[in-house]
Amino acid sequence: MNLSFEPNCTTARIASGLMTLLLIFVGSAFSVRAQQEVGYVLEMEGKWTARGAIESVNMGQPLAGGTLLTNPNPTDNDHIVVANLRGEIVKTIRCRSGVCRECRESGACYDPIQPLPIVSDSTSTVSSVFKAVSELFAGKPDRYSIHRVRGSGFVVTRNGILRFDDSAVDVSNFLEGEDQGLYEVQFFPLSGESSGTKELNSNPTPLNWRPGGKTALVVAGVHPGLYEMRITHGNEISSAWVLVCNSASYLTSTASFQAFVHQTDSWGANVTQGTKQAYQRAFLEYLVSGPESVQ
Repeated sequence: MNLSFEPNCTTARIASGLMTLLLIFVGSAFSVRAQQEVGYVLEMEGKWTARGAIESVNMGQPLAGGTLLTNPNPTDNDHIVVANLRGEIVKTIRCRSGVCRECRESGACYDPIQPLPIVSDSTSTVSSVFKAVSELFAGKPDRYSIHRVRGSGFVVTRNGILRFDDSAVDVSNFLEGEDQGLYEVQFFPLSGESSGTKELNSNPTPLNWRPGGKTALVVAGVHPGLYEMRITHGNEISSAWVLVCNSASYLTSTASFQAFVHQTDSWGANVTQGTKQAYQRAFLEYLVSGPESVQ
């Protein structure tokens, strides 16, 4: 009697199919894991790409785990800074004499460039605020960049919140450290239906500034919303972004903004002051246009 066993063809096909599905599942899981976002481009100078990609990476762009950043034609001062999902700097690369190296916390830049980790150490505590601000920044980085309007001496060095109280705003915080004298203040809307409408820009309002004082200005046409505030002193013009809030939302908005400023200050010398202020501007726009509008 022949007791040899011949495998059932149907069983073999099922086993083969299951193995194929298993391989597809494992491969897909690895691919999703490898493509998981672990950070954002915080600041960059020069042309940077992810190895194997054709397109360049951009400011504010999310980066996947395993990304290896490269600069095909580096020049001195080219650099890129990456923050994790909490907004903490996790990678700084700087180029010099045609070579790009990773930098340590001490500031020394000697290490070879390493890929970003596959899984972020901050995935359980992702900052939804930083994510939203980074997405705004990535969509229109030029909108938030710092541009001196005219001159080189007088410079407003901060952005912030103004309280709208009895049709007046106090701008004294923006003039701290400036010389006593005559200034002019003008507001240009950046949000809402009035954004970009020249007729709704405020007229220049004169201000006799005295250091240490409080200056409440009644500015016709200004109401809660986001503005570019331009201040003129002599032949110098400088500007800041300000979110004008009513009294009900002022304290909450100020606390949120100060917390974000603390976050940008923690980036230290890894990024420029201009980059910090640009992200602060994006945060002000997030406050005025986000799910919990402060207007």
